[in-house]
Amino acid sequence: MNIAQRLIKADQTSPKLILVIGDGMTDIYIHGRLEDTCQEGCQKFIEEKRIAVPGGAANAARSLSHWYTRAVFLGPTRAGPTKTRFIAKGGDGKDWCAFRHDDDHVNFHLSLVREESMYALTKLPRRPNAVLLTDYDKGMLTPEFIKEVMDECKNQDIPCVADCKQEPMVYDGCVAKCNYNYSKRFGFNPPEGNCTDIPRPFVITQGSYGPIIVERGRGADRVDGHNRLPLVPCVNHVGAGDCFAAHLTLALAHGFSLRDAAAIAHSAGRVYVQHPHNRPPRPEEIAEDMENV
Repeated sequence: MNIAQRLIKADQTSPKLILVIGDGMTDIYIHGRLEDTCQEGCQKFIEEKRIAVPGGAANAARSLSHWYTRAVFLGPTRAGPTKTRFIAKGGDGKDWCAFRHDDDHVNFHLSLVREESMYALTKLPRRPNAVLLTDYDKGMLTPEFIKEVMDECKNQDIPCVADCKQEPMVYDGCVAKCNYNYSKRFGFNPPEGNCTDIPRPFVITQGSYGPIIVERGRGADRVDGHNRLPLVPCVNHVGAGDCFAAHLTLALAHGFSLRDAAAIAHSAGRVYVQHPHNRPPRPEEIAEDMENV
């Protein structure tokens, strides 16, 4: 039985409650075709179908929809930002993103979302088993609010995971997850960077390569075996980091070690990118992917 199969069994036996707090958005995919220039002298995009799915923190919560554990998203969706991708077919028959339009306007009361989040964390009869902060740096997750959530999680001994976009010290007190570009930007990308200058523990994703774990009292520590996994076709990478963070949080909520949680999250991300439109991975698909380790 691999670790993903162990997680499936634990999840069926004892489902958890996870709060996903953060900047929600909507990912819109407009599929069509490009034709010759129109009267205005630009290329003409003919729309054929349009698909809208939750993005950002809402996508992270949705990534766990096939598990018994309940992931509750606390944050804006329709009133939040939108990312619209115009997808066209190339000459080789493959889809490609011809153009992306971002609307970053935020049309909701941030204070109400924060109040609802703290109420769910402190007042409800059933306390959460883990919290995920998904930060797209759109103004909702201020450093003060992040600290308030992390302090409450520490008081209740609840695992708190943060998908980082602001500077590393903002997330001191939780399990921080970032990608390699983020770690390089702030100068702690292993093995060149100085990991002793950042709050720990940190999990650094590297796309198709295995994640790196930086734990307290230790140097950079790569998850064993996951650089040896065969490559998978990448159909859609949008939101893969949300999926990784969600499954990292899920495994930690069930008491798995950070190393095992990161390994499960990596396989979840590998399944995720093989499907279009932010499709949540199924537990059995993750277990099957981990059979290759």
